[in-house]
Amino acid sequence: MENNHIEKLFEHDARDRKEEGKLFKNDKEGFQKEKAPISVDSTNSWKVLLVDDEEDIHSVTRMALKGFAYQGKEIQFLHAYSGDEAKQLLPKHKDIALIFLDVVMETNHAGLDLVKHIRDVMKNHFTQIVLRTGYPGVAPEREVIAAYEINDYKTKTELTTFKLFTVTLASLRSYDSIMRLENLRHNLETIVKERTSELELKNVKIMEMDQMKTRFFSNVSHEFRTPLTLIIGPLEDLLVDKELTSNKKDTLEIMHRNALRILGLVNQLLDLAKIDAGSMKLSIIYNDLNKVLRLISGSFISMAERKKIKYTVDIPEEVMNCFFDRDKVEKILVNLLSNAFKFTPEHGEITCSVTSENRSNIDNQYIDLVVQDSGPGIPAEQLEKIFDRFYQVEDGWKKGTSGTGIGLSLTKELTVLMHGEIRVESNPEKGSRFILRLPVGKDHLKSKEYIIVEDEEIEGQSLYIKCNISENSQKIRDDTYETSYNNDRPIVLIVDDNQDIRHHIRESLVKDFTIKEAVNGKEGLEMAIDIVPDLLITDLMMPEMDGLELCRKLKTDERISHVPVVMLTAKAEAENKIEGLETGADDYITKPFNSKELIIRSKNLIEQRKKLKEKYNHQISLEVDESEIKSVDEKFLERARKIIEKNISDCSFDVNSFYPEMGMSRMQLFRKLKALVNQTPGELIRNLRLQRAAHLIKRNYGNVSEVTYEVGFNNLSYFAKCFKEKYGLLPSEYQKQTKM
Repeated sequence: MENNHIEKLFEHDARDRKEEGKLFKNDKEGFQKEKAPISVDSTNSWKVLLVDDEEDIHSVTRMALKGFAYQGKEIQFLHAYSGDEAKQLLPKHKDIALIFLDVVMETNHAGLDLVKHIRDVMKNHFTQIVLRTGYPGVAPEREVIAAYEINDYKTKTELTTFKLFTVTLASLRSYDSIMRLENLRHNLETIVKERTSELELKNVKIMEMDQMKTRFFSNVSHEFRTPLTLIIGPLEDLLVDKELTSNKKDTLEIMHRNALRILGLVNQLLDLAKIDAGSMKLSIIYNDLNKVLRLISGSFISMAERKKIKYTVDIPEEVMNCFFDRDKVEKILVNLLSNAFKFTPEHGEITCSVTSENRSNIDNQYIDLVVQDSGPGIPAEQLEKIFDRFYQVEDGWKKGTSGTGIGLSLTKELTVLMHGEIRVESNPEKGSRFILRLPVGKDHLKSKEYIIVEDEEIEGQSLYIKCNISENSQKIRDDTYETSYNNDRPIVLIVDDNQDIRHHIRESLVKDFTIKEAVNGKEGLEMAIDIVPDLLITDLMMPEMDGLELCRKLKTDERISHVPVVMLTAKAEAENKIEGLETGADDYITKPFNSKELIIRSKNLIEQRKKLKEKYNHQISLEVDESEIKSVDEKFLERARKIIEKNISDCSFDVNSFYPEMGMSRMQLFRKLKALVNQTPGELIRNLRLQRAAHLIKRNYGNVSEVTYEVGFNNLSYFAKCFKEKYGLLPSEYQKQTKM
C-alpha cells in the first residue's frame, strides 16, 4: 500500500475521532463495560484473522485495534497474505471469530474464492467475514455480497480507527450470539437425542411387555377353554332332559348362558392375541355372501321380539357367489349387531342393510354394510377412541351400555385385516350408525394373507353367534309377586339390571322373604317409596340411576330412610367399598357372593331393625329431648310427635288426618312406623294420648272426665279401658296412687 494512502487513512481517523469524541471518550473502557450475551467461547481471547497482501494494512489494523476488548477478552491477531495461505491456516484455528479479507490478492477474486472455501468446503457459517477493497465505487463485490454470505463490506479508506472499533464490536457480538445459539441448539439436540433414545428404549420395553401380555392372555385363554368345555357340554346334556322342573331348568339355562358368554370373551381375547402376533390369516371360501349375511342378521330376530325393538334387515336376495372369510365377516357383523341391541332401549329401532358396488367384476367388488340404532349415541369427543382396545364410553354403564371394550376393537382389527374400512357416525340421544366397507374376492389380497378352505355348510348358528347372543338373551319372566302387608315375612326389594342376578338372589331368598324386583335405580327408588320394603339389595353399576345415587336418595328421604341397604358390586377395591358405605349402605358384598352369606346378612340387618324398633318404641314420648335428635328417622318421629301433640285435644284427629299432615300415603306411614317403633299410626296416636293423660293426672289437672276430653277421647269407658291396658290401672286408681 502507498504511503499517501496511509496518511489519508490517518487523516480520516483524526477527523472522525474528533467529531465522535463526545460519544466515545474512552473506547477501551467503553467497550469493556458493554454488556453482552453470555459467550459460549471458552478461550481467553477473540481470534481475528487479517488476510491482505499488503503488510501496511496488517500494521494499521493492529494499531487501530490495540487495547480493544469485548466481554473482558482482547484480540489475538492471525495473519495471512494470500488466499492460499489463509486456507492452510484456517484448519488449525477453527475458533476464529472474525476475518478482515481483501478481495484482490494473488488473483482478482482470491478473496471471494476464500469466502466460498470457508462457507462451502469448510461448512463454517459462524465466523464473521468483513470484505475490504481498495477500489471504492468500482468494485463488483457489492453485487455478489449476498450470494457469498459476507457479513459486512467496507472500503479500506472507510475503516478509520472508530469504524474498525464499531465493525469489530458488531462482528464479535454477532459471532458470540451465533455461537451461543449454536451451543444451545447443540445442547437441545443432545437432549432430544437422549430423550429419543430413552423413548425408543421404553417403546422396546413396552412392546416386549405387550408381547408378554399377549402371550399371557393367549395362554390363559387357552386354559379357560378346557374347563369351559367341561361346563358347557354337561349343561347342554342336562338341558335336554324332559323331566327337569321349571326352576331347575331356569337355573341351568342361566349357567349355560353365562358360560357361553365367558367362552365368547375368551375367543375374542384369543383372536386379538393372534392379530398381535401376526399369525392370523384369512380363511376364505367360495359361497353366497348375501345368504351368510342374512343368516347372521336373522339370528337376532328373536332377540328383537323379546326386547320389543323394531328390527329391519335389508340384504339383497340375489346370489352373490365370491371368495370371503365367513368367520371374520360373522364376527364383525355379530359384534356390530350385539352392540346395537345392547344400547337400544325397548321400542327402539335397529336397521341392518347391505349394498354392493361394481357388479360387473365380482373380484373387484365392495359391499357396504350399515348397522344403525336409536340408542343413546356416543359423545363427539369420544368417537375417535371408540375402536381403541378396552376403551369404554365414559359413564356408559349409567345408560345400560357397559361392556368389555373388546368387541369394537376386534371389529376394527378384522376389518383392517380384510383391507376394509369402518367408521361411525353418532348423534347423542338419537343413536349411532356404523358404516363398514369390505372388499370381496381375493384379487386385492396377497398370496401370503389367505388360504382357501373347502366349501362348508352355512346353515344354522355358529358357536360365536350363540356366545354373543347369549349375553343379550336373558329370559323374560313375570317377576311380580303379590305382597300382603299382613304377611309376617319381610319384604326384600332386589334392584339389579341383570336378570340372571335378580333370579339368583330371588331363588336364594324366596323361602324366607317376600321378593320384589326392579331393573334399575330409578325404578328401584320409585318402588321403594311405594312399598317401603324391609330390606333393599342393589347393584352398584346400573342404568338410569346407579346404586350409590339410589342409596343416597333413599337415606335422605324420610319415608324410606330407615330401610337397610345391601350393596352388591363386582368392584372389590377398598375405595369402592368405602364410597358405598359413605352413602349410607348398611352392608357391602362383592361378586361373586355366597348365597348363604347373603341370606345371613339379610336376616341380621332385619333383626337389627327389630331391635331398633324396640328402642324407639320405649323412647318415643311427649318429652323427647330435641337436642339429641340427629338421624333422619329420629327427626321423622319428632315431627310425628309434634303433629299428634298439636291435635291431641281434637277427638276427630285420627289416621285419616295424620298421614296427609305427614306428607305420606296411608300405607307408607303404616310401613314406616311399623318399621321404626312397631306401632301402627292409630296405635301411636292412642299411646301418645294416654301418655299425656297420665301426665295430666300426675299434675292434678282435673278429674278423670276433664282429662279424658283434654287428650281427645270422647268416650269415658273406652278411655278407661285403653288406660288400663297400658298402665295396668284404671284412671281413677292411677289418680289415687299418685296422690299417696
